[in-house]
Amino acid sequence: MKKTILAILLALALVLIPAGSAFAINTADVTVTATPGKISITVFPITKDFGPVAADDVIEGALDEFTVTNKCSVDTNNTVSVTTATWGGGATWAHSDTCEPAVDTAGLKAHLNAGAWGDAGDVIVKNVGPGTLAAGVVKKTDWKFGLKLYAPTEVSDEILKSIIVRITAASV
Repeated sequence: MKKTILAILLALALVLIPAGSAFAINTADVTVTATPGKISITVFPITKDFGPVAADDVIEGALDEFTVTNKCSVDTNNTVSVTTATWGGGATWAHSDTCEPAVDTAGLKAHLNAGAWGDAGDVIVKNVGPGTLAAGVVKKTDWKFGLKLYAPTEVSDEILKSIIVRITAASV
């Protein structure tokens, strides 16, 4: 009887040992985590008044006129654009995405607080396709910029015009 039990156990062992590889684990899990970065900027001042402008005026604002307070927890690229294709108020002005003034058509440029107006740092402020104003800004690093107005070649009225300039930050 002992020999029979021993023979059965030996037979089972021989059958199960080669089959052991068929029961091997063929998957493994990895836990992946990520901490979302916070994108948060504010701009001050929140208004710009170029004052009375004559036809064909080009008015340069100070390059450090606007301060962007950067509370981002990640590095960012920052773009500038306008939110509409027209300047509101009375006989509206078209906004030129090429910054080429025409009758009732105005343009804007932006520039970081480095260099000077007219150098490679000038960025045309567009409605379609924002321009990169500040690339690779290190997290929590504030920065400054200015705006330059290219007034229409002719204007149809003397009513105040306005348009919204938007600064947008996105993680690098």
